[in-house]
Amino acid sequence: MDVIKPGRAQKGWSKEFTCTGAGNGDGGCGAVLLVSVFDLYQTMSEHYDGSTDYYTTFRCVACGVETDVKAPVHVTPLGKRVHNWKPSPPSRD
Repeated sequence: MDVIKPGRAQKGWSKEFTCTGAGNGDGGCGAVLLVSVFDLYQTMSEHYDGSTDYYTTFRCVACGVETDVKAPVHVTPLGKRVHNWKPSPPSRD
């Protein structure tokens, strides 16, 4: 394979996801977002039996709803986030 015209430098993994609120009570806004590895973080839920489930999550920049996603095996969330983020108010254009 030959490169005819070089592209931009790759800066990590990204994929299109839809804001659905999956795993977080649903209620997503339906926005289609380009989510990068830098937007992913780990969330968890603890159960009465002592077990814990871990999820890979992003927060929609349009509505603030979290959505759990299945990322490729080689993509690792950057960390755990404190949930004190609030979405920007809608523009009045």
